[in-house]
Amino acid sequence: MKHLKKYQIIVLLIFGVSAFTACSDDDPIEPIPCSNCPTNNTPTPYSLKLPPLFSSSTTPLNIPADNPLTVEGIALGKRLFYEKRLSINNSISCSSCHNPANSFNDKGVAFSLGAQGQPGIINAMPLFNLIYADKFNWNGSANSLEEQALMPVAHPLEMMETWKNVAQKLQGDPTYVKDFDKAFPNEPIDSVIITKALAQFERTLISGNTHPDNEFAADFGFPVTGAIMTAEERRGFEVFDDPERGDCGHCHGGKFNFNWTDYSFRNNGLDAIPDSGLAAVTKQPYDIGKFKVPSLRNLIYTSPYMHDGRFATLEEVINFYTTGVNPNSPNISPDMFHRTGANGHIINLTSQEKSDLIAFLKALSDEEFVTNPAFRP
Repeated sequence: MKHLKKYQIIVLLIFGVSAFTACSDDDPIEPIPCSNCPTNNTPTPYSLKLPPLFSSSTTPLNIPADNPLTVEGIALGKRLFYEKRLSINNSISCSSCHNPANSFNDKGVAFSLGAQGQPGIINAMPLFNLIYADKFNWNGSANSLEEQALMPVAHPLEMMETWKNVAQKLQGDPTYVKDFDKAFPNEPIDSVIITKALAQFERTLISGNTHPDNEFAADFGFPVTGAIMTAEERRGFEVFDDPERGDCGHCHGGKFNFNWTDYSFRNNGLDAIPDSGLAAVTKQPYDIGKFKVPSLRNLIYTSPYMHDGRFATLEEVINFYTTGVNPNSPNISPDMFHRTGANGHIINLTSQEKSDLIAFLKALSDEEFVTNPAFRP
């Protein structure tokens, strides 16, 4: 081993370490039939209302054919999202790490605490506009919201519970029995149905009312329904969009990409020896250090930033892209070299340009979303 180069050692280690892999559900799915329930329920189809700019997009909505949105399914999913009985000691729920007031993120915390107070190993991602995504988690370990919802319950650093126990707890509550039968008539209460309900609720978490949304919607011919950008925020977008200054569009798009991410997985040069990232899922050495490009929406509610929460402020993030990018990081995205020199610089902004850019990034935050009573228990 001592004769191997450092990078080769990383490659060997990554396939034996599960730090960023999804926890598999080793518990069998234990169906518990609904007894003494009505059998003639028909769930009510739910019509999702989209912001004007979103409705003009050709980006498809990712709704599985076997889990359409229904009024009853969404209501059940919201109840389950705030249900602490999903954890081993009934101490935490999904909302414990995904607080609606923080854009369904654990603001101010790099690593959320599990059911027994143990810290996690990766920053909790905010939850919004998930209906447009097809890969979930920082390392892409889930291919659907239903699959993603399976993971935290049994994870040893999160809820630490078995699905069999969860199903039994819910079956013991007559109000849940009725709610499940309304949403999923004649279906057993099990992990499949529970995660379907959670996924339905999460697909309704739409965030699209910000100053840039309103201004760009007007550019596409929609009436302005709220405040538009200030002069400072508009200058900041010009910095963001300018390939000779911010050059942020390669990963986060522009006014034509209302989600402000391309959903790709990239190594942005954080470290010379990066974390496993996507490689933990694909087992490919060329994916080491690649993490999902996050949306830039709601940043004022979701600090700290990056997959490991290393940056507490947006100023730190901008300074990293100015002076901190490590060009020697393996598998670094080619787009990071657009203006990168030997010292690792990628962008060169004046103090005013940095201030304007941060103002624009903050303007992408949606107060209506984080205060929406429809998302609260």
